Amino acid sequence: MIKITNEDFNLEEEFLKISSKKNGAYSFFLGTVRDDILKNKKKIDGIFLECYQDLAHQQLTKIRNQAIQQWQLTECNIVHRIGSLGLGEKIVLVITSSKHRANSISACEYVIDNLKANVAFWKFNIFGENQEAVEFKKKDLDKFLQWSNIVKTN
Repeated sequence: MIKITNEDFNLEEEFLKISSKKNGAYSFFLGTVRDDILKNKKKIDGIFLECYQDLAHQQLTKIRNQAIQQWQLTECNIVHRIGSLGLGEKIVLVITSSKHRANSISACEYVIDNLKANVAFWKFNIFGENQEAVEFKKKDLDKFLQWSNIVKTN
């Protein structure tokens, strides 16, 4: 399941969507808005996220399918918020499930690394009334590229 939404999400509800007795392991990644981002010694007030939803959904579907196939997952759910988010609010949730923990853990890390490097989301830091685009970080690409010897993409 993939969901791109303006609404907050409930962790327990999202977990129940993936929960099954056939799973021996679940891995979660939850990304939130940090309060330690500074500009001219002033902290951000929040972030604004936007995306081209059709493209982002296609990209997330491809990532999800790759993870399911590579790590024999029983399920992989991705929830990503868009719009204005305040400090401490949830941004993204990845839940993977499998029979064994190693598969679930690796897949979860792969999904978030791939998402950060390759999905059409754009982030802006909010400073009062102003927004500033967040530049792509080379470290995110480098982290994703470490998977190239493990996951063969089409």
